[in-house]
Amino acid sequence: MDGYICSKLDLPNELYRVDYPGSRTTFSSLDGFTATDTTRTFGDNELNEFKCAIEKQFTWSCREPLPFISLFSDREHPENWGLKEPWRGIKGPNGNWSLHVIDTTKIISTIHFFKLSDLVEELDLDIPKDAGQHIRGAFLCLHRIPTTAILESRNPREAGISLTTDQERRREKRYLDQLEAEERGDYLAEYSGSEREALQENYNTIFEKNIEDNW
Repeated sequence: MDGYICSKLDLPNELYRVDYPGSRTTFSSLDGFTATDTTRTFGDNELNEFKCAIEKQFTWSCREPLPFISLFSDREHPENWGLKEPWRGIKGPNGNWSLHVIDTTKIISTIHFFKLSDLVEELDLDIPKDAGQHIRGAFLCLHRIPTTAILESRNPREAGISLTTDQERRREKRYLDQLEAEERGDYLAEYSGSEREALQENYNTIFEKNIEDNW
């Protein structure tokens, strides 16, 4: 297990965790996040057990005690996932969840982290198809995350506002980048007359549609 621990260089300074009803990982304002198994580790001769535990971590139906806490490096991903509330099935959302920002710099020296994409590649893991969306940007933390490492906590309404604001910023940046690209040169310089006008009109139509569709 130790050979697969994420290096400090590959670990983001901030990771994100959604606390929701029914999660194997428990959360309290006193203890922070705690995995269901806080003693299990894996020796050099327990590689198969290590692989199996990781695969079970991302198997929705598995309720076995496991030593991992799932975290994500892209804030938008857990925010989107939380707003959908998939753990409620067809019951619809009720807003009983929260998003937490973890400062890894405070615990990297005492707590082990693993980068899921590296584990999938190096160990040839069989992650369930439904959990495939989580592979990119996902990390596993071993055993626990203390409250001292939690920078921020947001309820569903606050998370939704944050997500909307971030999306608006990205749309604005894409628009400004496009304007800058146009200013750098005449992209229709090789055309003239009616052909140039037709291409310009077509480009404007495509550009306007992309903006409307949040391209």
